[in-house]
Amino acid sequence: MKGGAHAGGLTLIEILLALAIMGVVLALITSWQTSTLDLTTRTNVTGRGLTELNDLTGYVGDRVRAALRVRVATSGLSVNTDIGNACSAAQPCLAVVLPDATAAGTVTKYVLFVYRMEPRSKVTLDKTPDAWAEGNVQVLREYRSGDSGSTPVNCVPAAGETFETASGVGCAAMRDLAGLSAVRGFQPYLVSDYLTPADSLPGGAAPFGWDAATRSVTLRVQFRQQARGRLTTLPPTQAYALNVRARNAP
Repeated sequence: MKGGAHAGGLTLIEILLALAIMGVVLALITSWQTSTLDLTTRTNVTGRGLTELNDLTGYVGDRVRAALRVRVATSGLSVNTDIGNACSAAQPCLAVVLPDATAAGTVTKYVLFVYRMEPRSKVTLDKTPDAWAEGNVQVLREYRSGDSGSTPVNCVPAAGETFETASGVGCAAMRDLAGLSAVRGFQPYLVSDYLTPADSLPGGAAPFGWDAATRSVTLRVQFRQQARGRLTTLPPTQAYALNVRARNAP
């Protein structure tokens, strides 16, 4: 009778053993899926970080190379003069004056750009919702002078004038960039997101450095993002540094 009962179905022990094996298999599958998802997430974050750093340094580096005036400010300059918009060690600024030319190479005006490291929470547009990032990273914003409504306005040279001789409104202020204390009415644009805060860069590095002897700017930045509870920084232990010479600056 016992042999017949066993032949007709599984015993309780066999059922429990089968369930245990299924549990192990499901746990292995879940672990594999989680590991794969974590790997995919890390790969995506790394790819985004490399893109952010490449785009930032390439874009700002090109601006510096063409600049006629350069200033790194951690004091003495405010942007749009709102509360909290003063350039500081925690929110440093890089200001450059650039020529704006036609396709034929004729310069029509000179534009002042100010790049400022700012808390991500100050930006309301052009960013991905991320509660962790709001209090843990900074963004780099670009502020541009305009043809009207800004102080200073764009410098428009008359026929035969150069930047050094232009007498238009705004020209003198741009030439004296080192003495400029405030800019107003500048249009902001988001350049880069997920950056390690300026006062938290490894080794006490500063995002912007100016060497008057070589007329060069050193950019130092680090990407920083948390995904699935894991913090990724690029480069992992130091800031990425790029030295760019401002060939046209005095």
